[in-house]
Amino acid sequence: MKTKIIILTLALAAARLAADTLATDTAVFIQTDPKTPVIARLKAGSTVITAGEAPAGWRRVNVSGPFEAYVLNRDVTKGLEVREGASIYSAPRKDAPVMTTAAAGDKTEVTGLHGIDWVQIKLEKTIQGFIAVGETANTPAPAPRMQPVTAAPVTPVGSLAAPGRPVAITGDTSDLPRSLAGKLVLARRPILNPNPPYDYQLVDSSGRRFAYVDTQRLRLTDKIETYLERFISITGTVRNTVDGKDLVISAESMTLK
Repeated sequence: MKTKIIILTLALAAARLAADTLATDTAVFIQTDPKTPVIARLKAGSTVITAGEAPAGWRRVNVSGPFEAYVLNRDVTKGLEVREGASIYSAPRKDAPVMTTAAAGDKTEVTGLHGIDWVQIKLEKTIQGFIAVGETANTPAPAPRMQPVTAAPVTPVGSLAAPGRPVAITGDTSDLPRSLAGKLVLARRPILNPNPPYDYQLVDSSGRRFAYVDTQRLRLTDKIETYLERFISITGTVRNTVDGKDLVISAESMTLK
């Protein structure tokens, strides 16, 4: 019993030695370089705990989300979940620093598409970052927090007030509209997809279907053919098809990219 108490006391003492209270607002960088993205800004008075070794002038710490991040389109499943083992990036480009790797149990939410190949997500997870200490502390200018990319204002071609037929909805339906981007094409293919559940689909740059498009809620001012085989921005709610095998976007508005 005494041995257990001694071990617990030593562990608590070690934790206290590793913990510090920040005297000033402090930026947490994704790497040990002040030019890399800032993943969090800790307020003065926050407590930080060392999470491992770091180069001189830096301290490795744990930071809790939510974070704005990006994954490749191919790493998002039909259930709008990030595949286990996928790299989660700090920006929508392959040379951007990797924030973390998707693991089982991670909580992610798709918040939109960025371009054709990237999906923007909200990540709820504790990850590691670095704060500068000593002479290097707080020397860089504050970096702007990454903001969701939105399309330039354009008069929409659809309306929420447009009548539409009821569609069966599964239990994982999201009521929040999302902004997506891709190429609008006909879903019907004589051999591969002769009887699709919807007439249109949104595909990525490789031609892979991301989701079917339900146009029943659109009040078109232009013919739908105007948007076919062209890259578009589309806003609407996303749900599973009735059989659960695919996604469908209930389009509320649509604009050309």
